[in-house]
Amino acid sequence: MTEVIEQTENKKGYKKTKLGWIPEDWEVAKLFELFNFTAGGDVNKTIFSRNKTKTHCYPIYSNSIEKKGLYGYSSKYTIDQEAITITGRGDIGRVFFHEPFFTPIGRLVTAIAKKNIDTKALSFFITQIKFRNESTGVPQLTVPQVQKYSIAYPTSKNEQEKIAEILSVWDDGIEAFEKLIEQKEIFHKALMKNLLIGKIRLSGYNSKWTHSKFNSIFERITRKNEELNSNILTISAQNGLISQKDFYNKRIASVDTSKYILLKNGEFAYNKSYSNGYPLGAIKRLDLYEKGVVSSLYICFKLNNSDNCSDFWKYYFEAGMLNREIKMIAQEGARNHGLLNMATEDFFNMLLYHPKDSKEQQKIAEILNKSDKEIQLLNSKLEKLKEQKKGLMQKLLTGQIRVKI
Repeated sequence: MTEVIEQTENKKGYKKTKLGWIPEDWEVAKLFELFNFTAGGDVNKTIFSRNKTKTHCYPIYSNSIEKKGLYGYSSKYTIDQEAITITGRGDIGRVFFHEPFFTPIGRLVTAIAKKNIDTKALSFFITQIKFRNESTGVPQLTVPQVQKYSIAYPTSKNEQEKIAEILSVWDDGIEAFEKLIEQKEIFHKALMKNLLIGKIRLSGYNSKWTHSKFNSIFERITRKNEELNSNILTISAQNGLISQKDFYNKRIASVDTSKYILLKNGEFAYNKSYSNGYPLGAIKRLDLYEKGVVSSLYICFKLNNSDNCSDFWKYYFEAGMLNREIKMIAQEGARNHGLLNMATEDFFNMLLYHPKDSKEQQKIAEILNKSDKEIQLLNSKLEKLKEQKKGLMQKLLTGQIRVKI
């Protein structure tokens, strides 16, 4: 492993620049001095494939940040050397290093080294730039805007390569962790589906499952916010019902919440609007707070007796087990302000297929809870790894820590 040497607080061996104190043998340069820039064009659909094949083997990258912007594959390429891409639309200023032979699209900013520098190393330095949105409309970043930014970097290519080597080890570890979590999530979803349709039955539970009307297990909540609770909730795929203040870091709903519905811990809410991963809306349980309020456009409900396991139904809804029933009652193609058009009465008359034995429900929920907690623990470890890498980058990329060449 490459040895690193941490500098002391004094400025000996350092010089002051417009970017702060940097080692004396480093330089400050504008990006256009180091790179040639281009912007991605349109997708050539005649040579495009969504999946990788023998003929369509060259990646196409877009302004998305998932999978480094991977959009699909092409039978040809426009970039034939190592390069850096910087997102110029949407979530602007996200930086990725790419190996040769790919095609950027959608005005994705692409930088190719014009000097004898280590492109991968310089990509890490560029990640430290705080790119500003200079557009008054949709966020965007253009080539002329990007290339005027400056970075401080080591002039020694050996030092550049060693910095890239160190940070690449961290990236590889983080990527391996992300793949492990992805595999665990795939397994969890498959397990959840198979347990919740009765395809996998647990040892000791052999009784037939039953069909019940929704309103025989749940009762509607129309409780008005008479106490003027100010904890306004929104539905998040990751966090369930979460306070708008916590999710958006600001309050975005109307000030008057007197006509909102007051929810208590353990109660459910259905948002009929489309969201990522929930084409027919999402049902979430209030777990994070004792109370909160939601718009009256939500359909809210709670278990009407203790003979059913709340955790079982939480997973039942999360797995989309109601999607088929919702499709049947929603008016095809009809949406009111983005919400599925359905009668509340029809919603409560939907059929649920489930174990009648609450002990079997409980056992299924225990298995899924255990799987869930494993994924949460892995995600927690992943975040710690990312924070540790971030701290190391701050020191390596400012010269506070020097690699031994």
